[in-house]
Amino acid sequence: MNFLKRQLAIVVMSAMGFIALSGYFINWTSLRNFTDKDATNFYMIIAGFAAFLGCLNLLQLHLQKIAFKKENWQYSIFTLAGFIIMVVFGFIYNGSDVSMGPHLKNENSAFYWMYNYIYLPLGSTMFALLAFFVASASYRAFRIRNFEATLLLISGVLLMLGRVPIGALIPWWVVTIIFISIFFAIIAPKVLSKKIFFISYTFSNILIILIGIIFNWSESVPPILYIPSIQEWIMAVPATAGARAIMIGIALGIVAQSYRIMTGRERSILGD
Repeated sequence: MNFLKRQLAIVVMSAMGFIALSGYFINWTSLRNFTDKDATNFYMIIAGFAAFLGCLNLLQLHLQKIAFKKENWQYSIFTLAGFIIMVVFGFIYNGSDVSMGPHLKNENSAFYWMYNYIYLPLGSTMFALLAFFVASASYRAFRIRNFEATLLLISGVLLMLGRVPIGALIPWWVVTIIFISIFFAIIAPKVLSKKIFFISYTFSNILIILIGIIFNWSESVPPILYIPSIQEWIMAVPATAGARAIMIGIALGIVAQSYRIMTGRERSILGD
């Protein structure tokens, strides 16, 4: 009995995993067709059963919460009501002349009306509320505590300014003063004499501005002093590099987890 519940499940899962994975590395038509078609159909069937079990679990969880009047059980009533209403409009009541099934995408059906005028506005409201949490997280993250937080703050400000029209209107000498101020703010803790610090800061601003006037930067602004160009460079180079590094890390994690599952070393999927 233990073999059927555990070992057999691991054997079937490992065999299917190796076969599906081999289809991407072995140039065999039958194996490739299985990977592209049959394995996909298996996944859709299993996903359908998993969704059905998830719905049953949702009903059981919220019914128990209502029955025993656990904390915030009133919200479970709204959850079950919304679930039942959408099931009725999806499987029982059509509300249009279109046959069942295609009516899900028909504008005259009751299901489409519920989805378009109730679900989508509620989803937009939830995303709108996330803006307040993002603002709170940004306030905590953008506090300058160390060098990394400083880079995060500077990059965030430049990206926000580069995405709006006002960023293109900021003159080059203002950007120059900002960059020089940031540089001196970083090295300020290491400078012992305040007099030398302020003289160096003032001289640097005057020198760079004079160079800009001599080379007529007002007519042809260097990309490093133009906010939209800086924003494009940040998105194209550091942001892309960071995103690719994250994707590589995710891929390595997937490979490691897949290896554990296919070799039967991952027992958590069996409830252990």
